[in-house]
Amino acid sequence: MRALPSLIHVSFKNIIRQSFFYLAIVGAYLFIISTPAFVMFTFFEGDKLLLDMSMAVILLVGLLVSVLAISSIVGGEIEEKTATLLLSKPLSRFTFIISKFCAVALALLLVIIPLTCALIMTLRVGVPEAVWSDMKYSTLWFEFLPLILAVLVAAAANYYADKNFASSFIILFSVFVVISLSVLWFMSKGSLQINLFYPASLLWLASILICPIASLFALKGNVFFTLIFSFLTFTLGLISNWFFGDLLHNPAIRLAYSIIPNFQMFWIEEFWTKQEVVPIAYFYNVLKYVFLYCMGTLFLTWGILENREVSGRR
Repeated sequence: MRALPSLIHVSFKNIIRQSFFYLAIVGAYLFIISTPAFVMFTFFEGDKLLLDMSMAVILLVGLLVSVLAISSIVGGEIEEKTATLLLSKPLSRFTFIISKFCAVALALLLVIIPLTCALIMTLRVGVPEAVWSDMKYSTLWFEFLPLILAVLVAAAANYYADKNFASSFIILFSVFVVISLSVLWFMSKGSLQINLFYPASLLWLASILICPIASLFALKGNVFFTLIFSFLTFTLGLISNWFFGDLLHNPAIRLAYSIIPNFQMFWIEEFWTKQEVVPIAYFYNVLKYVFLYCMGTLFLTWGILENREVSGRR
């Protein structure tokens, strides 16, 4: 376990260097910024639709990045026989699995934080629903400057210091977006909806929850296989309350309900539409559920990996 921090660091760097990682973040960031143009014809429900659409984008991008990341650093390393070389060292397979999980959880922060900052600043801009709408177009500078600065500085670091452009861009972009939001919050005297970070933290936990499930599928199939079955599991987890709600008196149904991850608990619209703060007790219960479910799934993944040869073939 002493090698765990080093393994997490290496896996984290491998994740943020992947092209899908920065493409997903930049694409979602630009989509959230442009959302007011899509919701301006909603009969004065633009802010609500903007919030719902942006939160859905944050959740889906977090899930997508989580599945692709764990597939690339677990299934990809098995396919390329990197795992064979690594596990030939005095390193337990549980340490191997837990390091990948922790690396993905850390990388997901670089997804959730910038996209939440983009949502908060976009709400500050407003939705042009009528000619008298109070629009603050100057906020667009705070949204686009971090993106431009991150590209320029990362390109300079790549040219002069031979730093990886993708990883440098992701880290710089996250830092610049947080700085930009902080400056805007200071200039606007605290009128921004900073409390959106509370429901966004639940979306981060939802993205973490899918990670060990995807690692199970990554041991048995390629990226396409992992994506399909991970999102089928996510869909089933969203409707599990509705599907099994009236049948929980049956022990077999109750067992199936407990095995399927419940993603409905992460999607509570009142936390952002009514600007309610997530109660500490609720957040603690969700965190406990995610921890126990992830540990159980990771132990199952470890058990499967422990009893198989890592030879580059699934």
